[in-house]
Amino acid sequence: LASVEASAHAETHLPLSADAQKTEVVRVPSFLSAAEVEDLHELHKELQPLLGSAGRTSGNQAAAYRQGTWETSYLSTDGLFARARPALRQRLLDLAREVDAEHWNVMSRATRPVLPRCVEYHTVEPGGSLPYPTHYDAGSLVTIDIMLSDSSDFRGGEFRTLEPDGSMRCYAFEKGDALCFVSHKFHCVSPLTAGRRNVLVVELWEGVERQCAHRCERHTGECEHSARASLFRRVLNDLGSDL
Repeated sequence: LASVEASAHAETHLPLSADAQKTEVVRVPSFLSAAEVEDLHELHKELQPLLGSAGRTSGNQAAAYRQGTWETSYLSTDGLFARARPALRQRLLDLAREVDAEHWNVMSRATRPVLPRCVEYHTVEPGGSLPYPTHYDAGSLVTIDIMLSDSSDFRGGEFRTLEPDGSMRCYAFEKGDALCFVSHKFHCVSPLTAGRRNVLVVELWEGVERQCAHRCERHTGECEHSARASLFRRVLNDLGSDL
């Protein structure tokens, strides 16, 4: 009951959809240096066996373990990212607060701490996309995307937003850049046609800093979704596809 009440409390501070669509995406060029980007690739490689994950096929169906054209690894699993890179975690929080204070003021509505909901490392390969124009990060306040690939390493994969006038807006998004936006703003990613696209995604919400191995829906209380549970679910999906 307490968890339900906390979620309901947090939901009251989310922006209305119509208001979210009017907000601007804010690009912060070279938020991370080339060395810092490489460090994140190495961190993911080191932690990957310990992380929860999810994947989608080119048809946007659940994918078998590590077989998706869009793979998401939850770096926040068991608090690993926060412990391994505390300074970067703080920089991300500071960035969100600074950009929000200057452009949107959605975090100021919260009456409880705004903290990372999830920290995700995305790997997109040919066929991968986020094709839904009205997709948004439900329940979160601010989302930060950081490009971890050089734009010459892939084709397609454009970050786009559906604007209130019905137009689709594309954004410059180079290696090390951060795109900050109100989580309830509609956004999508065009199909990748070649190469590989890696992005760090951080969602902030009015809830506890989650350490479970997925994108949690519970603002407070315990969540028992572990990396093992994540793997088990994906293996079952793989077995089901062979039946």
